[in-house]
Amino acid sequence: MTISPARLSRRGFLAGTAAAGTLGLLSACGYKDDQPAAGGATTWSFTDDRGRKLSGERPQRIVAQVTAAAALWDFGVKSVGIFGPSRLPDGKTDPQAGGVDLKSVTSLGNVWNEFNFDKFVSLNPQLLVSVMYLKQQMWYVPDTLADKVDKAAPSVGIGLENIAMPQGIAKFEALAKALGANVEAPEIQQAKEQYQAADAKFGDAVKKAAGLKVVLLSAQKDTVYVANPTKFATSKHYQDKGMKFVLPEKPDESQGGYYEQVSWENVGKYSADVIMYDSRGGSLSLGPDGLGGVPTWQQLPAVKAGKLIPWNNETPFSYQRFAPEQTRVADALSKFS
Repeated sequence: MTISPARLSRRGFLAGTAAAGTLGLLSACGYKDDQPAAGGATTWSFTDDRGRKLSGERPQRIVAQVTAAAALWDFGVKSVGIFGPSRLPDGKTDPQAGGVDLKSVTSLGNVWNEFNFDKFVSLNPQLLVSVMYLKQQMWYVPDTLADKVDKAAPSVGIGLENIAMPQGIAKFEALAKALGANVEAPEIQQAKEQYQAADAKFGDAVKKAAGLKVVLLSAQKDTVYVANPTKFATSKHYQDKGMKFVLPEKPDESQGGYYEQVSWENVGKYSADVIMYDSRGGSLSLGPDGLGGVPTWQQLPAVKAGKLIPWNNETPFSYQRFAPEQTRVADALSKFS
């Protein structure tokens, strides 16, 4: 099954505990303790979500899809190259890039189907890392280059379908640890504590807003996409915490069931008290040339009431990135309840 770049990349609909539980997640991600190799080199072993087991000398030169690069960066693993949206049209850092120092990495491409293979090879990559919204499909690796990229360097695919943010964070924490990061470092533990506080605050906000129904929308000039909250890690976690979502009746199963496409004329098909709208660069903004200029949008009850919350469904999988995202949503909910 191939995801249509024109339909999904720009929209981000793919562009989709206790200590014992955490240990189980790390084990499932394939982490094993490092062992010294002959000659003093450090080895690693990791099994990705495609079932590929990597072992041997631990890779140092990593090229990663930008969401994966941002997550690993926060855990202390820095890449030499990235691909996928890292800069907005105005030159500012794209939120998907998180804390990645864009001046210190080489970008292979900033938009869908843009992957400079020659630059990739010139970086002497020892590992490529990407997220996967559908099994076996490495996000932002063009289909036309997939085989060449696969032969040029070993790769790790991190599956994101049907998991919540805590599970995704655990996956990247496990990968970072396997790559040599000290995931017990004070700054990471502090970020984890801040996330836990934000999570508790979010839970309280959801309880107070228990009567509110929320719909997830991603808007383009010619159509609107109603998102399935169970498919995206951010919204799945919000749902797990008690947020009540309006579910699309007919999600497009040919595209993994991530969304249902509706016309602008029928944008009011799903009634909701609150709209969480795709806020990333590829979607329409609230300005006069975007959503603010669409009459059917202006007539929606949630729009009239001002109950709108920006939604970034590709928030990097780290405590540092998810805590402020949760806090922002919690603050908005508190105002609406």
